[in-house]
Amino acid sequence: MASIRQIFLRRKAINSIARMTRTLEMISSARYKAYSSRWALTGAYRDALARIAYLLATAQKPLDHPLLKENSSGRAAILAIGSRKGLCGSYNSEIYHLVEVHIQHAKASGKQLDLYVPRSRLESMMTFHGLTPAKVYTDLEERPTDLQIRAIADDFIDQYMSGKLDYFGIVYKRFHSASSQRAQTLTILPLLEMVDDLTTRSQVIWPWDLTFEDFLMTPSPDRIVESLARMLIQYSIQSCFMDAVLSEHLARMIAMRNATDNAEDMIKQLTTDYNRARQTQITSELLDIVSGMGALE
Repeated sequence: MASIRQIFLRRKAINSIARMTRTLEMISSARYKAYSSRWALTGAYRDALARIAYLLATAQKPLDHPLLKENSSGRAAILAIGSRKGLCGSYNSEIYHLVEVHIQHAKASGKQLDLYVPRSRLESMMTFHGLTPAKVYTDLEERPTDLQIRAIADDFIDQYMSGKLDYFGIVYKRFHSASSQRAQTLTILPLLEMVDDLTTRSQVIWPWDLTFEDFLMTPSPDRIVESLARMLIQYSIQSCFMDAVLSEHLARMIAMRNATDNAEDMIKQLTTDYNRARQTQITSELLDIVSGMGALE
């Protein structure tokens, strides 16, 4: 059995860990609440974009634009969004396993797959497994600014329009609710696949008796399709980052709460062991005193 001093030092160390995990839980909880309120406010805008996307994809006369066509360059790109910090459970492992699926799929189909990642713990995991990203975004904030999102979107849009890219998707932790977050891939390009995801995740799309041709548009749809497409793509990328940061803080909050609960259970057990050991020591000392007094008599 451990000595009284060993039990005391161990309890002191675990108590320090519990204070740290409790603090991290409070920080992640505050950030999660702040981001979740912003996420909730984007619902109407998200549905409006889905309605525009629906009209764009269901026009009776197909629109002729490079973003609405498929390419055959043999090159695909994935943007994988990991956690900026650790202590968030299996967050990065789930993202990495999905990246591995894309790698195997690219090998099976004979395509080149380029990986893009923000600066995160996922980058270290990929390096450990021998994967070298094509680009690491070192200057992205936790929630990227509009200018940063626009720069990312324009880069991949230009590659796709020039025929150098067949596919672009984002691997991230999608936030459904406080009780449901899943690692998934959102296809951004080809555009129609992304439109399908936006349309099917939205609420009621549009009255079925209306079509794209029922609206008077200036300039013509063929001329404004690129502006609408860029808006949709930028919003979708921004939405992925928002979902990712929400899921990260929620995962860290839950992980730190569990760690704090476990630490408190250990402290209770160690306190019991300490009291028992201390009582045993006191009893032993009293017996020695009584025995000594008896010998003197």
